[in-house]
Amino acid sequence: MLLIAAAGIFNSFAGEKLVSISNQKSEGTTTFTVQNLQSADVTVTIEAKLSNYACSQTLPCTVTIPAKTRTNLFTLTRVKEDADADWSYTYFATWGNLAVQHDETQVYVLPFASGESYPVSQGHHGAYSHTGGDSYAIDFKMPEGTQVHAARDGVVVGSRDDSNVGGPSKKFEWEANYILIRHDDGTLGHYVHLKKGGNRVKIGDVVKAGDFIGLSGNTGRTTGPHLHFAVFKAASGKSRQTIPVRFNTKDQLAQNLQEGVSYRAL
Repeated sequence: MLLIAAAGIFNSFAGEKLVSISNQKSEGTTTFTVQNLQSADVTVTIEAKLSNYACSQTLPCTVTIPAKTRTNLFTLTRVKEDADADWSYTYFATWGNLAVQHDETQVYVLPFASGESYPVSQGHHGAYSHTGGDSYAIDFKMPEGTQVHAARDGVVVGSRDDSNVGGPSKKFEWEANYILIRHDDGTLGHYVHLKKGGNRVKIGDVVKAGDFIGLSGNTGRTTGPHLHFAVFKAASGKSRQTIPVRFNTKDQLAQNLQEGVSYRAL
């Protein structure tokens, strides 16, 4: 008797599905295919349990899928035709590219208007939420409706501004409005907790460092109005790697912005 089982899990942000996984059987083999549903690169990890099946790739399998493309991941081939066989799988997906390397010569501008000054409410390795894949994120405390500006040149590859809910509970984690910008080295800039209806850019727009892109807010998992900013790449389909970056402030060139200290944008 032939037994086949399948399951899928996807990582998402703000409730958005990142990829679609499908499989097709033909002439004794089953081909797994992934469709990237996003305008940014997405990295996928597939874990599988196989009984009487051989896989064309080593499992777990992790691969980056370019934006809006469809890719064959691997094939499964039954080993013994006269024996029971089954497979099951779980997949994980996150924004970003495995292979990119951050340009360490790059200097970022602070993500708010020139001349404005805001304090860092949570810095690198912040105890509240800047751990793991968010270790090098920066939170700037600012009133709702504060203008948010691009910290680096890039192309908008993700955007949401239809949420009007937020709070400290994990149940609000996927309710944040955001803007996602791809830089020329392939890393992604993430601007999070924005105001409902406040985004001033759309997917496909080219932006320059300092451009006005949206309004800060208090959406998603948050204890108060602030802007969460991070630069990252994918570490696997299960996690991302944030990157410490240098900011050009009015008083200094700084990489590790300190909690409780206010920084003024040039």
